[in-house]
Amino acid sequence: MNFEELKAFMKQVGWGFLATTNGERASVRPMGGCGWFGKEFWCATGMKDAKTVDIKKVAYVEYCFADKEGKHVRLSGKCMVSTDRADKQELLDLMPVMKEHVGDADNPDYVVLRLKPERIRYMGSDEMQYTEVSLD
Repeated sequence: MNFEELKAFMKQVGWGFLATTNGERASVRPMGGCGWFGKEFWCATGMKDAKTVDIKKVAYVEYCFADKEGKHVRLSGKCMVSTDRADKQELLDLMPVMKEHVGDADNPDYVVLRLKPERIRYMGSDEMQYTEVSLD
């Protein structure tokens, strides 16, 4: 699987699951409102949400996108919480439907999670091992 196929798979699946930890417990949450910006994967969330608090404590996360046959992609790496208005607007421009949930880029509770994947792995439904996916 190449990077373009990876993006198409994630778009087709739609929702992913974000795993975070605060150092004492792990949490997994369904996530939408996501998209690729160059080689970074961005997602919308709230400033006070538990996932944001977790990421500020432990910056390493993993997203998993899986289809009903069991094919899945895992993205892992360091994630940062961006309050930058330009980042927020760029994500809203990519996904205008999010305006129903966050309003506009001036909403102080709306933040962008910016993941720089250090590792991307894919497993097909007939495979029993991961294939590394390059961002190139």
